[in-house]
Amino acid sequence: MCPACRGEIEGLSGQPYCDRCGRFFSPVPAPEPRLCRDCRRVARPFECCRAYAPYEGVLCEAVHRLKYGRRRELAGPLGELLARTIRRYEAYSGADVLVPVPLSREAFRRRRFNQAELLAREIGGQLGIPVRSVLDKIRDTPAQAGLLRAARLTNLAGCFRFVDEPQTVRGRTVVVVDDVLTTGSTLSEAGRVLLETGASRVLGAVLVAARVQF
Repeated sequence: MCPACRGEIEGLSGQPYCDRCGRFFSPVPAPEPRLCRDCRRVARPFECCRAYAPYEGVLCEAVHRLKYGRRRELAGPLGELLARTIRRYEAYSGADVLVPVPLSREAFRRRRFNQAELLAREIGGQLGIPVRSVLDKIRDTPAQAGLLRAARLTNLAGCFRFVDEPQTVRGRTVVVVDDVLTTGSTLSEAGRVLLETGASRVLGAVLVAARVQF
């Protein structure tokens, strides 16, 4: 990643965000407690989520190049940004395991890699946290980016299952890793399955998050 892009990306971080889902407020910071409208209305099965920066600008382009342009080498610098985010917040200090959000078999066949898993392995290598692909996506779903908000909230219901030994997460603090958070429905569904399997705490860590109004 060139110095110019790195400089622009650095300038995107540090913006006000929802204390629960991690989405960034627009256009102005909300008063304390800083919870977005969705998180005030709906209980989330995850404790909190944090993102490095909003889903815009050169960082948005970098994510698209990784996912759709198959530029797998971008997982290195992007994973570094996400590891930096996790280091920044005390909530993640007791993290036991990183769990990447899975792709469906059809999506994996088309892309040939899972960008969330690449990011998780970069984070795990830098922070010394094991990565476990314990979730499977049991049905293909329309891309969240192509759906209206109401459809996004129900699109992923029941689409994940736990496919490892329950001891992998039982009683542990699990961090679900993904590249983008829009409504939080993907993280919520993954968190629900992990808590039902026995995880004591579920947090999220995403590279970029959408903007949301207070």
